[in-house]
Amino acid sequence: MRSLLFCLIEILKEAFKLFFKNGRTMAFIALFIILTKSILFFSNIFSIKPLIVHLLIEKNLLQFATPNTPEFTTIFTQIKKDIEIFFGLGFIFLTFTLISSLLSATTTILAAAVTYAGKQELTLKNLLSRIRRIWKRPTITFLYTSLLSLIYLFIYVAILIGIMQITKMQFTKNPDKSLVAILILTILVLFISVSGLVYFLNLLVSWNLAIVISVVEDIKGIEAVEKAKQISKGMKLQGALLIVLISILNLGFALGMNMIPRVSVPVQILIGLVEANFGGLVSMYLYAVFTVFYFRCKKSFGEKVEIFEKRFDGYSMVPTTITAPIVDDNIP
Repeated sequence: MRSLLFCLIEILKEAFKLFFKNGRTMAFIALFIILTKSILFFSNIFSIKPLIVHLLIEKNLLQFATPNTPEFTTIFTQIKKDIEIFFGLGFIFLTFTLISSLLSATTTILAAAVTYAGKQELTLKNLLSRIRRIWKRPTITFLYTSLLSLIYLFIYVAILIGIMQITKMQFTKNPDKSLVAILILTILVLFISVSGLVYFLNLLVSWNLAIVISVVEDIKGIEAVEKAKQISKGMKLQGALLIVLISILNLGFALGMNMIPRVSVPVQILIGLVEANFGGLVSMYLYAVFTVFYFRCKKSFGEKVEIFEKRFDGYSMVPTTITAPIVDDNIP
């Protein structure tokens, strides 16, 4: 247990040090995250939320309007238009959120990998050039893992709702004789809830590691996920605990911010903005942590990190030592 705790602290410390070893590039990535999070936050505040309020008002007006009257038709038509606008804005908002999250994750992983290798200073120009060459791989992996996540959560929630409905039916039919059945079903719900969350946490380790792999290596999608499962054998607990610790950090900050009295609307907006930006920076740190975790998994698995360094003029530089990990400038 002590050894496990020591390993976790070492990974967290090494990931934190990466932000200072390549400070200029990491600061640019952090600034990009803050700007995109702020833009998306204010876009949500001044477009989607007012539209929701307007829809609620129109819904109340529709309840008091007489059917088959011009007033009823006008309100109903306006509700339909607002719903179409709402879904359109929601789609745009979701698209830009996914793009910004993927771009920040890719840049963080790439910068962290180069810095952790310790062979060169990654400039902003080099970073952007590499992103143009590799963006398809993490995008495919990100979409694939996101789809798997949605499928898993849908099945998980469907099973829980099904068991709770069965429990409710049993209690409604015969509340006296079904106490044992209800108790068994309640225990089953708790067991599925806990085991489902633990298994999902295990999947998150592979999925986060797969995104790192798709940035650093020339594989993507299901291949990256399978590679992540392969190299993380025996280290899944470390990865899961890293996710838990960083999630606790984010949750603790959010709870602390919620303790601040929200005396006015500007204060509420400011608190929400700070929480959104902090969450983005925590995600950046998480990907830096998983980049360090990736290197450790490769070492534990006995596989050398083949991240070749190339110049932008097209000539390759051959590594002078076998064990020196270096990062590719021109990854396919």
